[in-house]
Amino acid sequence: MTDKARSELAPTGVLRAGINLSNFLLVTGRSANAEPVGVSPDMARAAAAALGVPVQYVPFKTPGELGDQVGKNVWDIGLIGAEPQRAEKIAFSAAYCEIEATYMVPAGSPITSIADVDKKGVRIY
Repeated sequence: MTDKARSELAPTGVLRAGINLSNFLLVTGRSANAEPVGVSPDMARAAAAALGVPVQYVPFKTPGELGDQVGKNVWDIGLIGAEPQRAEKIAFSAAYCEIEATYMVPAGSPITSIADVDKKGVRIY
C-alpha cells in the first residue's frame, strides 16, 4: 500500500474502523477480549494489514449512529450499507458483501414470489 493511501486512510497510524453491531450477519459476536467478530471486523483487519497499520474497532449500536459521526474524526473507515442519503456525506466503495433477504407471508397468501411484492397497490407491514 502506498504512503499516500496510508496517510489518507489511517492518518493517526491506526486504522479506526467504525463497526455496525446491529447486523448479526456481519458481526457475529465478541471475542474473549470483547472485540467484535465477523465479516465486518475481518474486513477492517484486512484493510489495516494491507496498510501496514494496526486496527482499532470503533463499535456503534446502529448504522445510523455510525453514519452520524461522519466528519467528526471518530473513525477512518465505516463498515455500513450504502444508502443514497448517506452517500451525500460518505464516499462508498463497492459492496464487500451482499445480504439476501425475502418476505414471510401467511399460508394462502396470493404473494408467492418477490415479483408479486413489487406491484402497485401491494403494501408491506
